[in-house]
Amino acid sequence: MSQPHVFRRRAPRGLSVLPGLLLATASQTVWAEAPADDEAAHVEQLPAVVVTGGVPQTEARTAAAVGVVDARMLKSGRPQINLAETLNSIPGVDVRDRQNSAQDLQIQIRGYGARSTFGVRGIQLRADGVPLTAPDGQGAVSNLLIGSLDRIEVLRGPLAYQYGNSAGGVIAAYSLAPPDRLGTELSFSAGDNGSWREALAIGGRAADQKLGYRLDLERYDIAGYRDHSKAQRNVGALNARYDLGNGQQLRLLAGALWGGDAEDPLGLTRQQFEQDPRQVAAVAKTYNTRKNTDDWRAALGWSGAWSKAADWDLIVYGSGRRIEQFLSIPKAAQASPARAGGVVDLDRNGAGIDARSSWQLGELRLSAGLQYQLADEHRRGYENFVGDALGVRGALRRDEDNRLYNFDQFLFAEYAFLPRWRLSAAVRHSRVAFKSEDDYIRAGNPDDSGSTDFSATLPTIGLAFEQAEGRLFYLSAGIGFETPTFNELSYRSDGEGGLNLALDASTSRSVEIGVKQQFGNHGLLTLALFKIDSDDEIVAGATVDGRASFQNADTARHGAELGLVLRLPAALRLQMAASYLDATFAEQYRYNNGSTTVTVNDGNPIPGVAQGSVYGELSWRRGQPGWAATLEARYSDKVSVNDIASDAAPSYTVVNASAAYRALIGRWDVEGFVRVYNLLDRRYIGSVIVNDANGRYFEPAPDRGVHAGLSLRWGS
Repeated sequence: MSQPHVFRRRAPRGLSVLPGLLLATASQTVWAEAPADDEAAHVEQLPAVVVTGGVPQTEARTAAAVGVVDARMLKSGRPQINLAETLNSIPGVDVRDRQNSAQDLQIQIRGYGARSTFGVRGIQLRADGVPLTAPDGQGAVSNLLIGSLDRIEVLRGPLAYQYGNSAGGVIAAYSLAPPDRLGTELSFSAGDNGSWREALAIGGRAADQKLGYRLDLERYDIAGYRDHSKAQRNVGALNARYDLGNGQQLRLLAGALWGGDAEDPLGLTRQQFEQDPRQVAAVAKTYNTRKNTDDWRAALGWSGAWSKAADWDLIVYGSGRRIEQFLSIPKAAQASPARAGGVVDLDRNGAGIDARSSWQLGELRLSAGLQYQLADEHRRGYENFVGDALGVRGALRRDEDNRLYNFDQFLFAEYAFLPRWRLSAAVRHSRVAFKSEDDYIRAGNPDDSGSTDFSATLPTIGLAFEQAEGRLFYLSAGIGFETPTFNELSYRSDGEGGLNLALDASTSRSVEIGVKQQFGNHGLLTLALFKIDSDDEIVAGATVDGRASFQNADTARHGAELGLVLRLPAALRLQMAASYLDATFAEQYRYNNGSTTVTVNDGNPIPGVAQGSVYGELSWRRGQPGWAATLEARYSDKVSVNDIASDAAPSYTVVNASAAYRALIGRWDVEGFVRVYNLLDRRYIGSVIVNDANGRYFEPAPDRGVHAGLSLRWGS
């Protein structure tokens, strides 16, 4: 792929662990028997290799803020429903479950992504090198099948800017490698609120062991914690690899989501939340707000070596996404011929190519590449009524063909100019172009066609100093940018038609200083301090008849992140992630919201962002096979709901606990678990809808709940 990987694990022998983090993985022996006890799993500890900018390093020697969640943490004692279960264990990452499958998770890295009311913004998402983020920076993680993953890696800070547009951070998922022999896995789990998951995985080898494959399938249903929040989905993932010999490999990767039906309960006002957090706004039922999604991606990769000192990697991919969504826009608000109705009908297809090559020239490492990504979409809007019948597809009100693409080129270099000193530098040029052709032209609704493009050259520089064995200091700085998404360009604050061409791309300047201290094989401590200044950050503006528009304003962020993983006596393991983030508007700005002029003051907090958060986990694993247990807690500061900070979701602390038992019975590997959510039965607001025009900001989290499951693995 043309982007440098966040970091990649070397194929382990038996069980390997990331130095200090002690995160065990068995990605190459999915259905192999585990060692007899936990101590045996740590007899041989091989340093896992990570790659940032194409340069192999152990995590402790990587001069950047990076984090990893491995297969054991993703799966052991967890229902594997979404990423909110695990990603909060990484400093600087805030993942909030909306309890609303129609709007996806709310994912932030250092506050980037907080403005999104659906999907993911400001963050690059990738699965096995295939972008889950469109050229305009709009992404989704709903088609990631957690059970198929080996690990999820997260890159924060200036080095993330190497990924181009909307790279306030990078979340990269990597699939489990095909197993060494034929095997299968069945898993079932169920929980409160009508939650049910069933999954099947099968994998093995063929063609004289040259072809390895793994296929995962999953079905998930939930009745929902709140009224009108039922959801279901089917997800599949395929990972196949063919050894061509001479160090060359072909990879076939695919993922799909189909039958994704979800009711949308919308948000609640504060009064509604305090009365009954399970209720929904009346308009959600009146208009039967809901969403149907189908999504797929496929890729073919080819990698190899030019020589002993040079390698290359090429990947081509395609994707498709279809959405039908019924909104709660009132019938009366659609009277104007310029309004786009209350039903969204979107078909988006994409394709792309990433190419990269790297060279090792003595103490100098070079990596260069390019990326081209194209997306075509047909977007239509319909009235959400027919006569007096509401919540049904009515007359056509919008019909347009949109095209967007990006073309990026990058170069990375790292030079070890002294035994303990390394200097790295990267530059990336990115161009993102938008074009819209309006096919719905009527009296009162003129031709809204238009086009625009954005480009930027993004430099990054870093310096690393290894003061002593296991102790690293680093300093990095860079410039990044973020374009508006097509959704954000679609509506103007004055209510007139046409693209919002006054909306500019944001430019960010980031500086980070960090230290990493490894405690032999017992743990790792990381600390990162950072400062980010953004010009023309994309912020929420007016909302007219349910349609949000956006504008630009300067912002400032500074903060600190602390991470600790420590192996303790008595088979205990402690993991902590603490984050402080002061994210504010750096200038006063105004916008008209109907008949009201809204003034946002300099120094107001950026809505949707918690100033402080702490995650802690104490786990115990007596042996494998054997018992395991985890106790975890998460604290979050209050979160402002809008740009004038007129209200906020209160701070909260939530505690979860789980227990699991694993047994080996012949060729069968059997594991069962029980997980208790919100152990102390706290009532709290899990996420907020930023700047909701109706004041329905709050999305409640569930009260105490239980989820239990069983998995059966068989290997030949």
